[in-house]
Amino acid sequence: MTDDDDIIKQTTKLLVVGNTLQRKFSYCSREVKMELFRSHCCSIYCNSLWSRYKVATMNRLKVCHNDILKRLLGLPRCCISSLAFARNGVNNLDVIRRHSVFSLRSRVELSTNSIITSVRQSSAYVCGPIQQRWLALLFVQNVG
Repeated sequence: MTDDDDIIKQTTKLLVVGNTLQRKFSYCSREVKMELFRSHCCSIYCNSLWSRYKVATMNRLKVCHNDILKRLLGLPRCCISSLAFARNGVNNLDVIRRHSVFSLRSRVELSTNSIITSVRQSSAYVCGPIQQRWLALLFVQNVG
């Protein structure tokens, strides 16, 4: 399975979950809706391993994630997503990915397992696409 296929699978799963949440919990309080969103829409498994995907595929997942939050809150589709996430104390997809990457990278870097240590010291790990993606997500690159 390619990263694009996995991202599309996650997008489909989110759409189903989002529709279910909106349909079944439309009359709940904002706090309940946010807890449901956190528990059902913020667990995107294996996202820290995605390294080769089309930007358009990732953008579709972001739009899906944003739209689910707006629909749960009854906000118009044209409103600014980042404001909705910030006001409700919910992490957006970029933050979720950074947390996942940081967590996995920390576990790999701190592991004393001999197999992980040998992989960590290989050029495939140091210069590979996953490490490059991790660095791009975790650190701001200075331009110029």
